[in-house]
Amino acid sequence: MSEAPYALPLRIRKSGESYAVEDSIGISLAYVYFEDEPTRRGLVKRLSSQDAQRVAQTIARALTEAAKGAPNN
Repeated sequence: MSEAPYALPLRIRKSGESYAVEDSIGISLAYVYFEDEPTRRGLVKRLSSQDAQRVAQTIARALTEAAKGAPNN
């Protein structure tokens, strides 16, 4: 398996209306957008902040496992 194109450990940073999954040198790998106002959330079809954070954590976990060569469970 080749080396991952990002540096571990990964971190999640909240910024405005999104969570960014970043590598250890600050390169953004993914953004997960959210809207906490329920009426607007339905209009713009975004997740709640809590759900977006869970998705960002899942992305970070999957990328970390992939970089370490672990199977994705």
